[in-house]
Amino acid sequence: MPTQTHATDSIMRTTTRARGFTLLEMLVVIGIIALLASLVLAVSGSVIRASEERSTRNSLELLNAATEEYERTMDRRLTYQSAANLGFPADTAASTTVRYDVVSAPATPPVGSGVAAWTTLAQPYPSLSAAGLPHYSVRPFQRTAHLIWALTQSPSSAAIMQKIPDSVFRGIRPSGTGIVPTAVRHVVDAWDTPIIAIFPGREANSNGIVDPATNIDADGTIKCDSEWATAAKGGMQLSCKNRKILWVSAGNDSRFITQSGATFSASTDNLYSYEP
Repeated sequence: MPTQTHATDSIMRTTTRARGFTLLEMLVVIGIIALLASLVLAVSGSVIRASEERSTRNSLELLNAATEEYERTMDRRLTYQSAANLGFPADTAASTTVRYDVVSAPATPPVGSGVAAWTTLAQPYPSLSAAGLPHYSVRPFQRTAHLIWALTQSPSSAAIMQKIPDSVFRGIRPSGTGIVPTAVRHVVDAWDTPIIAIFPGREANSNGIVDPATNIDADGTIKCDSEWATAAKGGMQLSCKNRKILWVSAGNDSRFITQSGATFSASTDNLYSYEP
């Protein structure tokens, strides 16, 4: 009996040692693991993207609310001076009777900001018009910085601006001061690209100027370079509605515009304060 038991145990041990994962079983297990990993990555990527969009839309909504509050407080539209980039005359110069909150191409940062000159933007904000971005260091960047400054100078609109997380504000560095930021700021989206403002033109036939019908947008404003100029000059090929400033994020691809031959159009993943 002991000899038979020993032989049986030996056979069982041999059988146990011989039993393992076959190559086919290992491939099946690896395939299942890879499938699960891809599903997890896809879901997590979708969740992250949705979170980024929500964060950016929140900033856009607050910027829009602050703009509307500024206009309610001032009891007038926020005004913007258009430049002569579309083949018809520029708006008249600012004066005691003609006032612009934001001029077409500000020569210097806002008065009272303590900043004497604009910076040439350092990384990660170089001029990237060739990659589908307007020149941040020229018109869109300067105009938006002027607008954000104006909003922060009104107590009621500044209270709304304070709801925007500090993490998305970027202090602008003036030329010649190294890395020291200033009180002049802009707001970035979830992908760390500056949000820009697109301005409607002045009210048509105002300031004593009679404008041809071909120069007037559907909302009754004069077609302006902020909306319709070429990308290199800061245009977005978009028309504002109801004489309202349009806040724009470039979205996940960090491109405000796309180019097909000589035709420019807004990038399909742009996010807006309202649908243009």
